[in-house]
Amino acid sequence: MRKILFFLVFIPYLTIAQDFKIEHKVNDDKTVDFSYKNASPNSITVIVNFSFLENSLSATNFVEKVSKPEGKLFTLKPSNGEQNIGFNYSYSFFNHTINPKIDDDFVYILPYNKETQMHIEEVAYLGSAYSNKEEPKGWKSYSFLSDEVQKIFSVRKGVVVDVIRDYDIDTTKTFIYYNSMNSVKIEHSDGTIALYSGFNKNEIYVNEGDVVYPKYNPLGETAIYDKRKKHRINFSLYYFSTKNGLKLSNLYEKNQIENIYITPTFYQNGGAVKLKKDFFYEADYDDKTLFQNFSKRQIKKYKKGSLIL
Repeated sequence: MRKILFFLVFIPYLTIAQDFKIEHKVNDDKTVDFSYKNASPNSITVIVNFSFLENSLSATNFVEKVSKPEGKLFTLKPSNGEQNIGFNYSYSFFNHTINPKIDDDFVYILPYNKETQMHIEEVAYLGSAYSNKEEPKGWKSYSFLSDEVQKIFSVRKGVVVDVIRDYDIDTTKTFIYYNSMNSVKIEHSDGTIALYSGFNKNEIYVNEGDVVYPKYNPLGETAIYDKRKKHRINFSLYYFSTKNGLKLSNLYEKNQIENIYITPTFYQNGGAVKLKKDFFYEADYDDKTLFQNFSKRQIKKYKKGSLIL
């Protein structure tokens, strides 16, 4: 009987991904099942490499994108069913879905209650001026402004993956740039991530791991931004991509990944539009837009107020 060999190497991307691990099990028929456990709310991109693989014709490299708390990754099958599989393997893992397939046709819903009006500004990227950082690809960030407190909703269904509720707002000053803002980050089914910043820290209603639906469960309430007494929510949409067309199978380090920003289209007057700065818009939607990517069962549950994953 051949000896089964294995070797684990952990290469974390972000701290939250340290809650991710791979396990394997040798079955009576000599096959080896590889499974995972993910304690973080966000999806994970995992890359498994076999430096030694004996008595199996399986691939020596696997790239998997997982979003459930646990599940099966793949199974190694023996070439000779009378002998065990010998193997050494290592794996690396990264927060979120890297190189996702973006739904370019998705139409988003403005994040306020229906018929609420808001003024749109665009947020300039100031990293180049203040920290010598290069502007991210496709940079686009909006600021939704109103004169009074507003409840904020997600622009599409997703999972809350990060919540910051640490900051008080200084209303004695006027800020051109302010990065200490309470925020909610939501990951969508196609791998895009929405960041909402500007909440009242005492009025954020969601937590990490919550599934949120547009126009159903509010994320939180706005706070006055500064001395100008405006309520502001900054919003951006982006995804993670490998740099310079790097294949996922060759991804090893965080610095090989970059943010790619998206200019989304929003429902407005029965159609889809790109928001213009210094314009007023009114939050609106129809059933077709609201229930994008919902199954019939999910729509039925949603209308009854019973939310499902």
